[in-house]
Amino acid sequence: MNDRLKQIAILVFSGFIVLNAYAQDPMHLLKKYSDSLRYCKIEGLRFTYNDSFKQLLKSVIEEENAFDVELDSIKQTVSVLLSDDKKMKVISWVYVNDKEEYNNYCVVLYRKKSGATTNTYWLQDKIEANTDSLYTDYPVDFWPGALYYQMYDFKKKGKDYYCVLGLNGKNSFNNRKVIDVLWVDKEGELHIGAPVFYSSDKDYTPQYRVFFDYADASTMLLRFEKDKKMITFSNLVPSNPEKTGLRQYYIPDGRIDYYMLKKKGKWIRYEGLTEFDMMGNQ
Repeated sequence: MNDRLKQIAILVFSGFIVLNAYAQDPMHLLKKYSDSLRYCKIEGLRFTYNDSFKQLLKSVIEEENAFDVELDSIKQTVSVLLSDDKKMKVISWVYVNDKEEYNNYCVVLYRKKSGATTNTYWLQDKIEANTDSLYTDYPVDFWPGALYYQMYDFKKKGKDYYCVLGLNGKNSFNNRKVIDVLWVDKEGELHIGAPVFYSSDKDYTPQYRVFFDYADASTMLLRFEKDKKMITFSNLVPSNPEKTGLRQYYIPDGRIDYYMLKKKGKWIRYEGLTEFDMMGNQ
């Protein structure tokens, strides 16, 4: 299909989407849009479906019972996470262009308790320029974007924190996996990142989040072991010594390292997972 025909198709389908939105059930349309923004082969149409999905989702969650809206129908293409304490829901998804560049989207719903007013936060996928993103607490306008696939709630000084694991496909050369933290202050503002990740027991300068950059062709482990209060992950090394420092050439070497949640809400990093560690005796 040439560029002119693509433009015509996009205009026709855009109009069809608008008209169709008035004729169908919102939840049915959400599924249709989410499926199409993932699988449609024409980039312009994927973009249109993505915008339609975002706008319809916004109208759905603006309802008074937004937190309790059932979203199971879109979970094949959109991540919907609910914290174990039932206070936070995180909805994230990805739009991918023809250059295999990933654009991440996310909305966070938070309520202090069941039946309370729901606060809604739309995150913007970018990091503030000229800052060290590993040591920064971000507002919603500067989000290190990711498709979140696991969430774990924990407490620090009596306050609720929500640790999230995510994937940022970035581009056709390298991927990034992310460990981050979401939390809401007493004024109701959402914060992204918290000083809770320590490289060892002797570390006194905690990171606010952790990034793992690696080769696109590789598969990296990063997951919660909730019953052990651990985050396990693949140790990454350059594919050969000449590639040291070039993260697009980093691959797992077979060793599994981990963060363990300790007292005072600290996630401490350890190397080389063993059966003894998994028994919780570390």
